Amino acid sequence: MIRFYFHPTPNPAKIALFLEESGLPYEVIPVDTSKGEQHSPPFRLVNPNGKVPAIVDTDGPGEREVRVFDSTAILIYLAEKTGKLLGTPEDRPELLSWLLFIALASARSPGRPCISSSPHPKASITRSTGTAAKRNVTIRS
Repeated sequence: MIRFYFHPTPNPAKIALFLEESGLPYEVIPVDTSKGEQHSPPFRLVNPNGKVPAIVDTDGPGEREVRVFDSTAILIYLAEKTGKLLGTPEDRPELLSWLLFIALASARSPGRPCISSSPHPKASITRSTGTAAKRNVTIRS
């Protein structure tokens, strides 16, 4: 089971979409960052950086509990765990390059698009056809 520490902001939303698309079972644990809950000692045991998102996978590698924080690290971890949304081995170098580019670009200028155009013919933003796109997904605290 994945315990997903969430607040309704863009980075946790990326993880919510991945969890819905992959079908992994998870439990949402709200963290109200407007009240500073991300700085509480119990949450700091999950993420020493005091930021959401974070996950605890009770069925991690070696069947032990693991914590993962930072949205990009979580996305890579979950993709490797499920074998979903990671692309083919041939696509993976470029996929990881774009994933990290977007993560770093959005960290520098939050709320602004990271990519205005791409010289690569395969690079484009497409509408998802997976389960989250077919459902109105709402996460409530």
